[in-house]
Amino acid sequence: MVHSAGVLVRERGVHGVGLREIVAHAGGPRGSLQRYFPGGKTQLVGEALDLAGAELAVDTERQLSEARTLAAAIDAVIAPWRQLLLDSDFTRGCPIAATVVDASDNDQLRERARALLAQWQDSVRDALIRFGDPKSSAADHASVLLAAIEGALILARAQRSTAPLDAVQRFFTSSLTPTGGRSRAHRRASDRAN
Repeated sequence: MVHSAGVLVRERGVHGVGLREIVAHAGGPRGSLQRYFPGGKTQLVGEALDLAGAELAVDTERQLSEARTLAAAIDAVIAPWRQLLLDSDFTRGCPIAATVVDASDNDQLRERARALLAQWQDSVRDALIRFGDPKSSAADHASVLLAAIEGALILARAQRSTAPLDAVQRFFTSSLTPTGGRSRAHRRASDRAN
C-alpha cells in the first residue's frame, strides 16, 4: 500500500487520490488500512514519501559515488528522474513536490517533504563541492539545480518529452564545469566583485 500510495501521489497529487483508490491499486483489503495505518491518509502518504526519498537517495548516492566528473555527478542527480518519466510514459513526477503543493494545510506532511528536500539538497551540495564548486556557492547551486529539476519535471510531463531535463543537465554541466581551475559561475562572481 505504501508503494501504491507513492505511485498514485506521483501521478495525481495528494488530494487527487483517495484511500479506496490506494487500496484498490495495491490489491489489498480495505480493513488493512485501519490496522497498518491508524494515522490514516497522512500516515500512509508520509510513509510513501519516506519510501520515495529512500529510493531516490539510494539511486542518486550510488551514482554519485561512481561519478568521476562534475558532468557525471549532474547526470547522477538527473538520470533517475529521466528514467521515471520514461518508465511511466510521462505520468509520474516528484511525490515530494506534489505533497508540498497539495498538502500545504498538513504540517506533518509538509515538514516531512521539507526534510526530504533538505536531505536531497545536502547530497547535491556535497557532490558539487567534491567536484570543485566553492563551498561558499555550492548550497546555492544545489538549490537552483533542484528547483530547475522540479520545474523541468512539470514541463517534461506537459510536453511528454525529456527535453526540459536534458536542457537543465546541459545548462548546469556547462555553467558549473571547471575551466582553468574555476567554474564559469565562480569566474562570473569574481568578475562582478572586481
